[in-house]
Amino acid sequence: MSIAKATVVGNLGGDPETRYTPSGAMNVRFSVASSRRYRDSSGQDQEKTTWFRVTAWGRLAETIDGLVQRGFVSKGRQVYVEGRIELSEWTGNDGEKRASLEVNATEFQLVGNRPDGQGQGEGGGYSSGANSGGNTGGGGRRESVDDSSSSRESNFDDVPF
Repeated sequence: MSIAKATVVGNLGGDPETRYTPSGAMNVRFSVASSRRYRDSSGQDQEKTTWFRVTAWGRLAETIDGLVQRGFVSKGRQVYVEGRIELSEWTGNDGEKRASLEVNATEFQLVGNRPDGQGQGEGGGYSSGANSGGNTGGGGRRESVDDSSSSRESNFDDVPF
């Protein structure tokens, strides 16, 4: 079985939203805008922005929610997200079938500067446990997150920024 994997670096399009399924499972949803600048064939500078819908589950969702609550993650913040690409299908209000590709996050890292200009180059890496261990690069650390232990309290006092 092959799994499509995505790596996205961009800016949050809004504050992440925390939700719960009917069974009580936490998830955090957010969008990331990734822009590419280039010069077209006529010599004009162009910019193309691609939007990604991202969902984090379990301990990774808890970690991101805690970072949001502490003010470390908000609209405009530059982030690194890694995860599986999944197809989401639904029927619109007009009766038409719709589909979009979404990223089911397995890793999350803060990169770049905070939108308010504070904190040069700090980072914090967080993983759902699929690829735990090791250094995240960019000066951050990776927290191994085990989805089966979602009842444990996260300790955000150790956030490295």
